[in-house]
Order: sequence, then C-alpha cells, then structure tokens
Amino acid sequence: MPQTGSLVVRAFTSQAQLPVSGATVIISNHEEDGRRKVYSIQTTDESGGTKPFELEAPDEALSMSPGQDAPFSDYSLVVEHPEYFLATFEQLQVFPGIETVQNVP
Repeated sequence: MPQTGSLVVRAFTSQAQLPVSGATVIISNHEEDGRRKVYSIQTTDESGGTKPFELEAPDEALSMSPGQDAPFSDYSLVVEHPEYFLATFEQLQVFPGIETVQNVP
C-alpha cells in the first residue's frame, strides 16, 4: 500500500526573506508515458506559504537495505509570480511520513 509524504512551498524575496503572496505553485511529475501529471495548483498566502499537499511516496522499508528502489518519490515544482522570475525545481524528493518544505527565493 503506498504511503504519503507532504510538500509545503515557502516563497520569499531578498535576504530578509520577505514573504511573496499570490505566487502560483504547480506540483507535478512525469508519468511513464512521458506525459506530465499535475497534482496541485495553489497560491501562496500572506506568509508566502502553501498548505501542505499530500503526495504518494514509496514504502519506507525501501530505505532499510541497499540495492532497493529509491526511498522517495520525485516531483516537479513551478512557482510563478508576475513580479518575479519563474522558479522551477525538478526531482524534488518526497519521503513517506515526512513534511518537506521547499524554500523558493
């Protein structure tokens, strides 16, 4: 039975880490047939963050011995806001039972 982990995105600007609200966040991955599957489209809130989004992750037992499949799932992330450069991330790792926080400067 597949397990889940979660992903939270935190968008900010400058070294002072001022939050960027209103950024569009798209979580997806590539399917085996080469097509992209979109899991979530969210908008960052006034603190620059998204709500946690549950994503499928492999069984944590895979991390217990070498030579097994990867103990995490790979996802892609796109963050866009009209006043900032587009940010893209590939191969974001989501582990079972873990909340991953992806900072987007």
